[in-house]
Amino acid sequence: MDRRDYLTAGLGIGAAALSGCSSFLAAAETPRPVVPENRLDATGWEETGDESGTVLDESYGPVTLEAVQHTLQFQDAALRKSVRERTLGEVDTALSIFFASRVDFSPNLDNLPAGAGQAEIVDQVRANAREQFEQQMENQGLTNVEEVGTGSIDIDTGETAETVNLSAVYPFEGISFDVSEGKSVDVPATDIAIDAFLAVWHHGDYVLISGGAHPAENFEQTIESDLSAGISVSVDIDLGLQPEAYRTETRSLVAGVR
Repeated sequence: MDRRDYLTAGLGIGAAALSGCSSFLAAAETPRPVVPENRLDATGWEETGDESGTVLDESYGPVTLEAVQHTLQFQDAALRKSVRERTLGEVDTALSIFFASRVDFSPNLDNLPAGAGQAEIVDQVRANAREQFEQQMENQGLTNVEEVGTGSIDIDTGETAETVNLSAVYPFEGISFDVSEGKSVDVPATDIAIDAFLAVWHHGDYVLISGGAHPAENFEQTIESDLSAGISVSVDIDLGLQPEAYRTETRSLVAGVR
């Protein structure tokens, strides 16, 4: 896979957020998580993935707990188009993503026997979701994935979700522009910082997992190149990335999940 398409493949937890497995344990269905469709549509996001399956099947004393997850993945198609146009088609990849997962349990978390209550299960969801999230980032070509802090986010439905904040590096491979026959201007490879975060919370009788990733900085370069003894050119590259706007938007999308 072209590592430039790491976000196209999605950074969502996928179907293995609880178990850490790479495949479903059994075929199963649970409702789609409810996402803020109006916000997504208004800012040019597109759905890129929809999958569900059983992700946990464990015994707690006399009770067998089954968890079924439904995950949706989205990419900021408007941003992708803007970057593609600014680079004359040389860079065509999703740079911002958002995902949401709903995890339903049978029996209901509130009905588990003593010693296997809500807190323990939600802690397991959180720990495994983070592990899978980091692994998926690395699988798609990101490097230097690190935790940079924890926090919380207020959800529109009234809950407060705990968050894990991550940083990573997107290895931009460089591009080349032809300026005349046999002459080109090369934009060298460089790293673009990526911010990501993951939120987990208990809503009603199910658990929600949501988060996303986006550029943490703009990409700007000025390239000076001598084409001949008498001709030199200067090429300004500016992808027009707006990290603070992406951060605000991603948090707003997560807050709207239910």
